[in-house]
Amino acid sequence: MNQYLIISVVLTLCLFSLGLKLNQDTGSLEGFVGYRTKASKRNEDTWFESNAYAGRCLMVLASLILLLLVIVEIYFAYSHKLFYLLATVLFVALTLIYILTERHLKKVFFKDGKRRPRF
Repeated sequence: MNQYLIISVVLTLCLFSLGLKLNQDTGSLEGFVGYRTKASKRNEDTWFESNAYAGRCLMVLASLILLLLVIVEIYFAYSHKLFYLLATVLFVALTLIYILTERHLKKVFFKDGKRRPRF
């Protein structure tokens, strides 16, 4: 089996487990792991919401990356370039998670950290 595929799958599964951890147990603001931006650290409510949302996005994107890795390995003979493909896709995925989570926080919370009313 291709060692690049094994490394890529292990890294992708680590990202999925990180997303699962963020979604299930967001921890505290002083914790080591979490989605840390200015908007997410306004208060505990924004912290929990942003970590749960980023965790869900990370799990979905890690699943899609895993599917992409398997498809590339089956149909293409670019095994040595698989790791570079993973790095590029991960950069795009993490940027997408940042954009989606910040957009979600702006939709759910006011700038002062209070939750917007639902209609």
